[in-house]
Amino acid sequence: MHRTDDFGPTTWRLRIRTGPRAAPIAFWGAIPFAFAGFTGSARADGAVDEVVVFGSTPSSGFVSKASVDDAPREVTDATSLIESVPGVHVRRLGGDDGFATLSIRGSTSSEVAILFAGVPLTGAADPSLDLATLPLWPGARIRVYRSFAPAGLGPGSLGGTLVLEPPRASDPERTESWAAVGSFGEARLRLADVRALGDTGARVVTALSASRADDDFTYYDSLSGSCLYTPSATCARTRQNNGHAAINALAALALPAGSGGSLTVVTLVQARRQELPGSLEYPTPTAALASNRELVSLEFSRLAGPGAWSLRGWARRDELELDDKPKTGSTALLATHSQNAIDAVGLSGGWRGNVTRTFAIEGRLDGSAEGNEPRVAIPASAETPSASRLALGAGLDADWAAARMWKLGASGRLDANADHVTGVLAQAFEARSTGHVGSEVQVGPGVLSAHGGAIARPASFVELYGSPGGVIANPSLQGESAWTVDAGGRVALAEGPVHAQADLALFGTWAHDLILFAPKGALDFVQAENIGRARVFGVETSLNAWGYGLDVRAAYTGLATFNDSELSTAQGPNPPSTPLSGRPAHDLVADVGYSLGPARVRYGVDAVIGMYYDNFGGVLIPARVLQSTGVRLEVPGIRGLRVAFEVRNLFDVRTVTYAGFVKPTFFPIGDEYDYPLPGRSFLVTARWTFAPSSELAPASDTL
Repeated sequence: MHRTDDFGPTTWRLRIRTGPRAAPIAFWGAIPFAFAGFTGSARADGAVDEVVVFGSTPSSGFVSKASVDDAPREVTDATSLIESVPGVHVRRLGGDDGFATLSIRGSTSSEVAILFAGVPLTGAADPSLDLATLPLWPGARIRVYRSFAPAGLGPGSLGGTLVLEPPRASDPERTESWAAVGSFGEARLRLADVRALGDTGARVVTALSASRADDDFTYYDSLSGSCLYTPSATCARTRQNNGHAAINALAALALPAGSGGSLTVVTLVQARRQELPGSLEYPTPTAALASNRELVSLEFSRLAGPGAWSLRGWARRDELELDDKPKTGSTALLATHSQNAIDAVGLSGGWRGNVTRTFAIEGRLDGSAEGNEPRVAIPASAETPSASRLALGAGLDADWAAARMWKLGASGRLDANADHVTGVLAQAFEARSTGHVGSEVQVGPGVLSAHGGAIARPASFVELYGSPGGVIANPSLQGESAWTVDAGGRVALAEGPVHAQADLALFGTWAHDLILFAPKGALDFVQAENIGRARVFGVETSLNAWGYGLDVRAAYTGLATFNDSELSTAQGPNPPSTPLSGRPAHDLVADVGYSLGPARVRYGVDAVIGMYYDNFGGVLIPARVLQSTGVRLEVPGIRGLRVAFEVRNLFDVRTVTYAGFVKPTFFPIGDEYDYPLPGRSFLVTARWTFAPSSELAPASDTL
């Protein structure tokens, strides 16, 4: 088996004896060593094979990976791909393509940095990105840095970093199409083409994706009549104003530039219209959000000495138009309309390579400018001020192979930003330093890893100055920071046709001036607040095993959160800690499949348990366990064609039972009780891949 690794300059090679007698020793001997990543081939004749062991560099921290090509389920959108990796929780406020946000290791969504092909999609003006707006094509991959990320990626954030990579020009040549139709008017199309331009050495990628859905699913209306206490068929309602339509186009070009040089250009264009149904208690049957995004990135790299230097420039523009015009005669709602534009540009440059045989570094300087320009606000009281932020930073990643089986790493950044806000004479200035140290040691077939350091994030424009979507301004807000540590590792074992891989990590975070959105007033408005201190502890693990036609994949995250601020309760000078809202104590995504010839059938389960609605530990959202199943078929006689049929929420679970003050009450399922998720749904897909050479789809980044 041949693998390449995107992370880490060091490749370790072991010689491990395989065979019937060696297998039990290798398997049970690896268990106490907590889990390292390696891959290899085991031969049935008991011969000695060479096994290549890959360690993620200590300066990178723990990383989760996933690929559209390697997913056990049919991936409908970027959200469904992201939620399959350990350490993350996706918070949905509806069905596929509805508003969804990402939490990593108990973070808030605004604490997660999101990059597309190296270009930041989040920033001062848009800290909490709607995952539904992320584009997806055949060959797309994601990497999730859990807390610590390489300094070379940019300023990072308090809660980790998500990197979405489109199909690469370096992928094998292929043309692929994927189409789907399903429940609630769902229709999807994804196309991608990777090819070389003659014998010039240039390669080009073109990709297109589009989707639409009515999403008019039925839900249990607990607010109607006696439905709060007595479920019945008369309580069923149809979710209105919940559809969407979107199109995304990508073009990427890689050109050779002299000896040892290359130029890569990536362009992205997106357009989307998302209907906004509102909550069940305060519906918005006429609200809609129209958005578009344009992005371009140019990167030039060239070999220099024992490494390479690179220079990247990028620009991004997001336009948003929120419109809500209630029908004539409505007295419950007032007409609202707002337009907003976000412009951002950035430049970074640096060098990466080996200073000595055992010492590798990457150093980068980067800067960016971002502006938020509200154009129209009706009513005028909803208008937010124009704001801009200039940011400069420098980062250094260093990894040292201290011994043959031991590596040390360090990563550090120094960042500064200055804000200019309309109507405010003085500019706000903030400087912060972040960094961490890490270590990896190989013990037999396992690699143990540990990291520790400081992370931080400045407050965003939305948190400081509010937004027309119902966020109240809080200009006195402070930036948030935290100390965090983690330890664990990975292991992979192979014996004949049986392969097993697992990872495990324990982590703890002590946050200061943590920023959370708290409900304000009677209209479900929210305001960002510094809650003082908070602690988050957890465990994350994943398992991937296959052999004899069976395959198992599972990702689990367990959290224990503590709000240590005096805002959590008013009971005395030293109030007891309460859990943080929106963080499930247990989050599991698992799939079991069986393949026979060209067919594969699978069963999956998604469980979210122990999540609180508020920061006071008063409203516990009941456990939600949803099941799914599906079948795939590689169509005989038609090379590269695969069809699939999926059933999601197999047993049509639509309600959960809350304890209630008087007696049990019934609400629709959801991450929040006022935003229901759909019941049973169906999806039919067809995927066709044409590779002009003998190569099939490119190897995924996940083992």
